[in-house]
Amino acid sequence: MTRATKLIPVIEMAGRETDKAMQILVQANNVLERERNQLNDLLRYREDYLQQFRQGDALQMSARKAIDLRSFLAQLDHAIRLQQSHVEHCFKQTQQQQQLWLKARNKQRSIESLKQRYQAEADQRQQKQEQRLADEHTAMLWARKHK
Repeated sequence: MTRATKLIPVIEMAGRETDKAMQILVQANNVLERERNQLNDLLRYREDYLQQFRQGDALQMSARKAIDLRSFLAQLDHAIRLQQSHVEHCFKQTQQQQQLWLKARNKQRSIESLKQRYQAEADQRQQKQEQRLADEHTAMLWARKHK
């Protein structure tokens, strides 16, 4: 068994690790996208709500309604800040997972490169051995002819 052949199971294991890291990265990206969409929905809802308020007659609004509106907007702003924080957290997790995937992919590529180098060295040794055997055979034939 050659050194290159011995690396095949290691390459397969590294490939599985790379695939697993990619799956986790895809999941992290999906979560990040969902969280960004939810943040955008909250921002859009806030803007739509304010737009509806602006269309009404602010002079006829009761003090109670104004207090309720202010309270509701404060709660909505708080929810938006929480969602922004969550999006930032998900973004950082996605970046970390991307780094893990890159590390796994680079490890796999390094092992594959090593295998190729070992294979090239083995091929070169094989060619040298075949050439040496061919030279010995030719030398023996020449020696027999000249006896």
